[in-house]
Amino acid sequence: MSGKWTGVWIGLLAGAAALLLLHGAVFASGGAYIGNSETGSAAEPAQRFRSTANNLYSAVVNGDRSGSYYELVKLAKLAGDRGLRSHGYSAGWAAVDKSLSDAKAALSAGTEADKLLEAASRLRLAADSLAGGGEALWLQYEPLLKEDARQVAIAWTTTGSLAKSAAAARLATLERHWEVIEPAVLLSRDPLQAEAMREAVAYSGKLLKASGDPQSAWIIQSFRSVSETADTLFRAAGSEGNDATEPAVAPPASPNMPGGWMLYALVPLIAAVLGYAGWSNYRGGQHGVRVHPAKGEPPSHNGVARK
Repeated sequence: MSGKWTGVWIGLLAGAAALLLLHGAVFASGGAYIGNSETGSAAEPAQRFRSTANNLYSAVVNGDRSGSYYELVKLAKLAGDRGLRSHGYSAGWAAVDKSLSDAKAALSAGTEADKLLEAASRLRLAADSLAGGGEALWLQYEPLLKEDARQVAIAWTTTGSLAKSAAAARLATLERHWEVIEPAVLLSRDPLQAEAMREAVAYSGKLLKASGDPQSAWIIQSFRSVSETADTLFRAAGSEGNDATEPAVAPPASPNMPGGWMLYALVPLIAAVLGYAGWSNYRGGQHGVRVHPAKGEPPSHNGVARK
């Protein structure tokens, strides 16, 4: 191959490699942009839903009726978004719809501030569960539920004649804590796991009301069951098969760059051409390529300077 054609081939291959690398860089940056856009579009409804639920809760706490009404209407509209409702279990959305109805009824009555606050609290935790991932607020209730169950057992077995009433008061606290997180749980966990927790709390209440023996071992065991069920519930996988530490709206996987096989094919080819070009130059230098010696030395035609 002549030096002229070798240079042409080297230029063509170098240009092809540069174009391929440029294409890969452009695609990678474009793919990252598309991925971020999709992630943002998927998470945005959940973030708006959570923000509005927080605003509703704040308005209710501050006694702002007009603000509560405005945020409730806005929240109900956001809850109807099909894209948003594709995240989480349908049982959870049914619980959200019921909480919206409860809040509307309490707000219309004007005399049920406690019920309005309870509904707003449920909605706040439910909305947060969609965007909070492993830091969702409802997950903080695990130690509360376990402590409630422990306090019920302590009250039932150590307060003498007042044991039943003291345990009933503790049980009411346990039930309230469960009810406020139930919509969030139903959105984030398998409905069967949520049902198991609900049944554990309800069954303990039935045993407490039916038993006349303050030292009954099966009462204590029932509340141990609440704690064990809570262990399973709070450490279960999320609604989309993710670990509880992952967000409900997960970002899509990064796209693979096409043309990678071309790059791997071109690199050895370019190396071969460059190697051949170097060998050709070396061979030419030994057979007739003029070598320019240092000043004062006669020229050589075979690559060796004569003195």
